[in-house]
Amino acid sequence: MSSFTKKYTDEEMNAALEKLLIGSERLETAVYCLFKPTGFFARSSDIITGYAGITDMGRLLCCKYHTINDESAAYNMEDIVQIKIKPALLGQKVVTVVFDDGKKRTVKFQLAPKVAGSKLSDQERNAEKMLEIFEAKQNKL
Repeated sequence: MSSFTKKYTDEEMNAALEKLLIGSERLETAVYCLFKPTGFFARSSDIITGYAGITDMGRLLCCKYHTINDESAAYNMEDIVQIKIKPALLGQKVVTVVFDDGKKRTVKFQLAPKVAGSKLSDQERNAEKMLEIFEAKQNKL
């Protein structure tokens, strides 16, 4: 599927993220977000829509929807070495998380408490919960 065929609903989000779960793992929180490019050559035209979720086993799950294809990834939150949370427009937050499990990876995404034109009924509550989890982890670093 591509970003053009997505409906951006709670059911679609949960189904996409649940494909990345292992065994009896459960989602604690899941949100719609915009994944932002990182690095020197990053361009704003490379922003990708998708979903992010945190599981009860301490993993960050990401589903990114490019124009033509999808990309999914899971990261162990024990491998986090840096977290930055910055305010954006209209109460949104930009979260940058750096993981290092022998190879450094950076995930950067923008959370919005409300998403116009979508059927994401728990977006505001889930965004707050995700930020609380990241802030608690940030305080331990």
